[in-house]
Amino acid sequence: MKTFIKFIIAAVLTVLIGLETVQADYRVTNYEQDVHIAENGTATIDKTVTYKFDDDMNGVYLKESLNRPINGNKPYQWGGLQTITVARNGAKAQAIAPRVGNANIGYVTSKTNASVQEKVYYPIKADDDITVKYTYQLQNMIINWDDVSELNWRIISNWDQTLENVKITVFLPNQPAKTLKGWVHGSSIGHLTVNKNRAQLRVTTARVKANQILELHTYFDKSQTPLNTNIQSGQRAKIISQTEAERTIKHNKALQLIAIFGFIVLPLVFIATVIVTIWYKFRIRHHLLQAQQKSGINMNTVHIYDIPNDIGPALINARIRQQADVSKVIVATLMDLIARKKVTITYQNVSDVDNAVYRVVDESGLRQFESLLIDMIFGKKRTIVYQHEFQEQESRVSKRIHKGIDAFQREISAAEAKNSIIDSVMTNKITRIKILMMALLSIVSGSAIIGLLFMANYSDIWQLWLVAGSMFIIGLVGLLIIGQQSTTFFTVPDGVTEKWQWTGFAAMLHDIANLDDKTVLDVQLWDKLLAYAVIFGEANQVAKTLKLWAENENVSVINLPVYMIYSSFGANWSVKLANNIQTNASFESNVSGNGGSFSGGGGGGGGGAF
Repeated sequence: MKTFIKFIIAAVLTVLIGLETVQADYRVTNYEQDVHIAENGTATIDKTVTYKFDDDMNGVYLKESLNRPINGNKPYQWGGLQTITVARNGAKAQAIAPRVGNANIGYVTSKTNASVQEKVYYPIKADDDITVKYTYQLQNMIINWDDVSELNWRIISNWDQTLENVKITVFLPNQPAKTLKGWVHGSSIGHLTVNKNRAQLRVTTARVKANQILELHTYFDKSQTPLNTNIQSGQRAKIISQTEAERTIKHNKALQLIAIFGFIVLPLVFIATVIVTIWYKFRIRHHLLQAQQKSGINMNTVHIYDIPNDIGPALINARIRQQADVSKVIVATLMDLIARKKVTITYQNVSDVDNAVYRVVDESGLRQFESLLIDMIFGKKRTIVYQHEFQEQESRVSKRIHKGIDAFQREISAAEAKNSIIDSVMTNKITRIKILMMALLSIVSGSAIIGLLFMANYSDIWQLWLVAGSMFIIGLVGLLIIGQQSTTFFTVPDGVTEKWQWTGFAAMLHDIANLDDKTVLDVQLWDKLLAYAVIFGEANQVAKTLKLWAENENVSVINLPVYMIYSSFGANWSVKLANNIQTNASFESNVSGNGGSFSGGGGGGGGGAF
């Protein structure tokens, strides 16, 4: 379940953040294009691009497509490059000449029937701001019909980075314009301003994303281009207006549907799923409370000073689903065997911990998993084991633990199952429903968020990003809330009572340093307390407290070998040993515990850096 939650979180974060494996080496911080239409239909273009570089590069390039529009009878024609200038970091612009040989500075023109590329070699350093201005001409862009002249131009099409602060201005040759209408199409919202008095159109947008399109479609009085030789017969104005109106209506309907689904339908479905999920968490808590009440337990957790059921820390860990990791279970079981005088530990010098010796002295009355643990540590021949062998990955002890860990856990599970206090029917039922609820919330959240992101990207409605982000946070919180809810049910009344006692015992271990009445703890129980404290994660604190008590009360602990280990080897001895087993044995157990669609404009402008 934890893996499933991590997968969902990683997937959603990847979508939200837009993780990229390749980082851009530059940004286009400003993009301006002035287009002057002549009476013969030729367009003189001044294109000014400002780059911000993050790395050293060799130069920049410009691409211009010559593809004809859908209703054009001729492809665009390259009218020739006039000038290229480059300004570095606000300095005076430098005119760039054609490249000669392998010169560091110069431009190279590459032309085909479909496109033209101007590659500008100009050494660039990291953090440079470079402004490049291209001046060139395009022909056959304007079509003169019987009634109007038409321009259907894909101005931007295939830049390899996002263009910021985009502004395109088209100037007609004669002022004022008798007729002038226009539409802008693009993946991002583009704002079109039409000024008949000044006979110009201006398109502005905050950004055009990489490899996305910005297109201008306009018609005007044909008296603007009387010398144009690109002529077609037909009445075009009405057709253009009807087509653009239909396209606008279609686009607006799409935006309305996006708004309905993005702000109403998806949030309502998501909220309903979250409510049902949280409700089920409280339903689980209600069932647990009912079981507690039926068992006669109506009080809060209290300190329990006696071991509720001394069947060994390994079995208790499984019996109450404490979920201590297996390395701690091994150490706790070893300590319990030492406390029961089944295993001894001796040492010559307290400062020489590594050479402390473990021996098996009595195997009577051992459970199967305890015998298996002795096999894992001491081998079939019951050879002595030194402390340092637990810390060596290739030692015989580490290898035997690595080899036998799965069988050890299976034996514990089998022993626990013989006298379990867990209501497996109720536990399995509630757990299955909990998993289904978490899966439902994950699927609904993930689907809704991905859908919102697609809609936000298509429509450029930025509020949808906020809705998606809110859903992600709320969905994640919902998953964490229900994921942390225990679904383990104990038998009524015996199981619930014993679990309550162990909870009180664990609370006592946790608060042991602050207990006022030290006599409530029988000194003879100290070894047992320490063994159980390992699986509850309190061994370090318990050992420190017992040591202080022993010093203050002059308690004789000569017959308490586990406590003597702590006194000699340090209060965190068991923690270190568990870490050594887990780290050095390296075992892995497998036991479960305003836009529009494009109208087919001609041309296309792109560029980048190299």
